[in-house]
Amino acid sequence: MIISGISVQELAEKYGTPLYVYDFSRIHENAQRLKTAFRSDDVSVDFYYAMKANCHPAILDVFVEEGYGMDCVSPGELKLALQAGVKPENILYTGNYESHDDLKAAFDSGAKINLDDISTLYRLLKIGTPEMITYRINPGKGKGKYEEITTGGDKAKFGVPYEKAVTAYKNAIDAGIKRFGAHMMTGSGVLDADHFPNMLELFLNELGEISSELGINFEFIDMGGGLGIPYFGDGETLDIEKVGKNTLNIFRKKVMELKLGNPTLALEPGRYLVGDTGIMVSRVTGIKEGYRTFIGIDAGFNTLIRSALYGAQHSIIIDGKENEAPSITADICGQICENTDIFAKDRMLPLTEEGDLAVFTQAGAYGNVMSMPYNLRFRPAEVAVVDGKDKLITRREVFDDYMSRIQTL
Repeated sequence: MIISGISVQELAEKYGTPLYVYDFSRIHENAQRLKTAFRSDDVSVDFYYAMKANCHPAILDVFVEEGYGMDCVSPGELKLALQAGVKPENILYTGNYESHDDLKAAFDSGAKINLDDISTLYRLLKIGTPEMITYRINPGKGKGKYEEITTGGDKAKFGVPYEKAVTAYKNAIDAGIKRFGAHMMTGSGVLDADHFPNMLELFLNELGEISSELGINFEFIDMGGGLGIPYFGDGETLDIEKVGKNTLNIFRKKVMELKLGNPTLALEPGRYLVGDTGIMVSRVTGIKEGYRTFIGIDAGFNTLIRSALYGAQHSIIIDGKENEAPSITADICGQICENTDIFAKDRMLPLTEEGDLAVFTQAGAYGNVMSMPYNLRFRPAEVAVVDGKDKLITRREVFDDYMSRIQTL
């Protein structure tokens, strides 16, 4: 397998495994493609990169270069965005169940603050009164590739129920706040192009009711992210041109119909921008013929947790055997002492041997950012491929890193 002219075998020998590799030219391409899909002469559109997908500073630099703002969910992400040179007005801070320190960090930064609950306003007002406030509204519906990443609807922990949204904004008005935004995020990994304009129409209808009752305008309306990429077993890709065209049409129509003024449309994509730009490379360490055939690799759910967390499935390529026909059926598992440390079950593969490299595709989002040193198996290195050259951007974690945090009794 080749990444921008460099073989995976060469990278594995040079940097070891497990290893994350990112194609930076692809990140640029994705950022530009999304902007092109939402290009408009009459609608202002802002893009906030969802840092939680992959917050490596080198990747943030790409989005700063491409003119993206940042969507942050913690004080740590907020600090990193500011260090990357993002202006506070181009940062949207969306926490949930925020502590006093969380809110103080957001307030002091000058970022746009997006509140997840009515009660959060009162905690924020003890710190100060912002010029603008935004609420994350749960529109009552949601959709995600998996139930665990569906973030709208009556089972989601996120957002102000739309039935209480008028109360939320009235409380902000009563506190002396005069500038407002509105936000929703209903789920992740969606490949249905019709979902996005349909959800936006529902949301705009709800905002029309709020605007009419309270006499307020929204400076920006954030439709969230959730733009999906195809993983193993998916038979379709997201038609981003259709999403952009139909979403803009709905936005124009409803803003005029509901007399919502001249708001900016905002998006906060993450996975769509970086998911298909990264791979995770791991070496086959053993093959067990037990009650089932197990292919063991030197990564585990400490390295890539998506499969163990909510059953996500990645395409797995055996390097150098891409063109060989499948001849075995096996479970692919890691070295962690948990029975959930299984990446794939009953996966058909070419004949696989010890020492082979297993390449997990679509690993650029929610990969290394969720890694951990469980079982004291340490976090992997990360490599960027830029202009046909590889560069180490995160060294492999070692035992001394773990011990540096330990205090003896």
